[in-house]
Amino acid sequence: MEPTPRRNLREEQKILTHRRLLDAAVTVFAEKSFLDARMEDIAQAAGVTRATVYAHFPGKAEIVDALVERVYTLMEEAYADLAALPRWTRDGIRTWLDGAETRWREMAPIRRVAGAASPAALRTVGEGRAQYVKAHEGYVGMLVGHPERWRGVDTGEARQRALMAVLQTESFFSAWIATAWPMGTADPLHLLADSLCHILGPALENDGPVT
Repeated sequence: MEPTPRRNLREEQKILTHRRLLDAAVTVFAEKSFLDARMEDIAQAAGVTRATVYAHFPGKAEIVDALVERVYTLMEEAYADLAALPRWTRDGIRTWLDGAETRWREMAPIRRVAGAASPAALRTVGEGRAQYVKAHEGYVGMLVGHPERWRGVDTGEARQRALMAVLQTESFFSAWIATAWPMGTADPLHLLADSLCHILGPALENDGPVT
């Protein structure tokens, strides 16, 4: 198998600039409304020229699209980590949640500004729904992608359990992190792990040494 070719310096620089522009857009959209923000504001926040911004994005609507895509990418990475675990155990899921929390904290400010900006960016409800469904179909597909894990479980039930686990994780992190819901427990992820283990029960193995 041939090794994956490495990106050249120019490609790496383009990726870094793209990411810097998105970070700057989050800062600007948090301070100003989508309608009031200017491409010049984003350029200034990123420390680049206006021409550089336009080289990456034709307009503000495309920046919002990229921010939404960034959120979905972070969630995809999180669920890919869960799917890649060789065994699903309670300890493994609890450890996975620590990494998932980090990703949700990274995406929280992006979700806030993208959610506020999306209506003004003239994206239709249908477009948003199609993107949401496509992304979540991908998450579910990853979680049921190991048939041996779901041996003896009906395919429809496995997919519903995977979807319920995804939605439970997202709704909890959205309440806890995105909206800063106060938790009265010392370790909120402990109870979330219990809930996910119940939902994913048929695919779980007992904690202990692998034999």
